[in-house]
Amino acid sequence: MNRLSTLLWMLVIVAAAFMVYMAKYQVQSVKTQVADTARELEHEKEALHVVAAEWAYLNRPDRLQQLAEKYLSSSDLTVDRVAEIEAIPFPAQMQAAATPEDGMVPVAAHITPEAGEGE
Repeated sequence: MNRLSTLLWMLVIVAAAFMVYMAKYQVQSVKTQVADTARELEHEKEALHVVAAEWAYLNRPDRLQQLAEKYLSSSDLTVDRVAEIEAIPFPAQMQAAATPEDGMVPVAAHITPEAGEGE
């Protein structure tokens, strides 16, 4: 009986040591993944800073003014170009009407109340 219990405890200790060994390597693997992810995150942050700097450089007012003068054909706003809103000719608004002659029937005409509803 004494030898059996000793053997049983030795197996338990070996199994526990193996599980600790496996846990150690799983933790090391997770640490490596976290370090890799942190490194990738730093690279992405640096890339975002570069993009923000490029955006700020490209949106300088003097550069935009030069591009506007080069590519846009707009002229300065003068007093004689200002008008009242009523003077602007807007197209007449039309409302669509569904008529049976057009073959269009409202959806509600196709719905029939089922038994038990509305009671």
